Amino acid sequence: MVKYMRRIRKRKKQRKIIILSMVCLLCIMTSGYAAFQTNLNISAKGNILHKEININELKQLVVTTGNGLYEDPYEENRYIYRGAKPNNYIMFNDEVWRIIAIEPDNTLKIIKNEIVKEMKFDEDNHRSNEKNTYCIHPQYGCGVFTKINGIFKTPNNDHSGTVTEDSSIKEYLNGEYYNSLINSAKIQIQSHSYNIGAVANLRKNGNDTIQKNINGEKMYTWTGNIGLANVSDILKASINPLCTSATEAIIEEKSICNDSYFHISTNDNWWLINAYALDEGTAGYTYDTWYVTHYNGTSISGQFVSKGVRPALFLKSNITLTGNGTETNPYIIQE
Repeated sequence: MVKYMRRIRKRKKQRKIIILSMVCLLCIMTSGYAAFQTNLNISAKGNILHKEININELKQLVVTTGNGLYEDPYEENRYIYRGAKPNNYIMFNDEVWRIIAIEPDNTLKIIKNEIVKEMKFDEDNHRSNEKNTYCIHPQYGCGVFTKINGIFKTPNNDHSGTVTEDSSIKEYLNGEYYNSLINSAKIQIQSHSYNIGAVANLRKNGNDTIQKNINGEKMYTWTGNIGLANVSDILKASINPLCTSATEAIIEEKSICNDSYFHISTNDNWWLINAYALDEGTAGYTYDTWYVTHYNGTSISGQFVSKGVRPALFLKSNITLTGNGTETNPYIIQE
């Protein structure tokens, strides 16, 4: 009897050991699986975070409402970022920039996310000589970005003449500023055509459109490394249906085009690349250039005083990117 009871207790003890061993083994397997899954998730997220995309793949992120990348309704095979908070942040020169557009040639047009300095578009008497007949008030500077071969005309043909020298801001951007860039950034820049024609304020004749503004910009081009944003870039970035032209944006200082990522501060004025023209007689305004205003966030008008410089340029079409374009995870150009 005693031996029988001992065998019973021994079997129970063995059973407990087996059960405890199985529980321990199950815990170990469960923990290992959880850790394995965690590693998979981390790896998957890391792969997504660091996945490289090319420019054609970037085009697949097109939206039709809200903030984001849109097909440009005015220029075929071009894509533009619109709204106040699109995911268009990109690192360039170890600094934060914003993507303006994917051009038809797959280059990326970008703009620095802050002002680099304050300066006049063109210094007083910088282009004062008898051969420079367009800018009739050289003591105030001249509103044309660069010298022109032939004759520079306003869209309404009210004024025309020769422009024989570059502006002060063009010389700064492609001299001192360009030379300050790190070597890897210089390699990423694509020398490109910039539309530098005049944009007319049709406050008298009316009937202005963004397409007319684009046509004025495209009357003259300059090819180089670094320029400025266009008037049409600012207008197109708005998602307000009332933002229909440069004229409409400036009339009575309306705040109809300020719902875009271009407006970095309510205290900043910064230059655009296009000369200013007026349908009430342009000759007196040849020193003027369009700029983004601080008083209401809309883009437009021109003066010959100091304003901010936000460089714009084009990145080569063969670059690849990582990131997702957000402020916390901007696009990173892969070497």
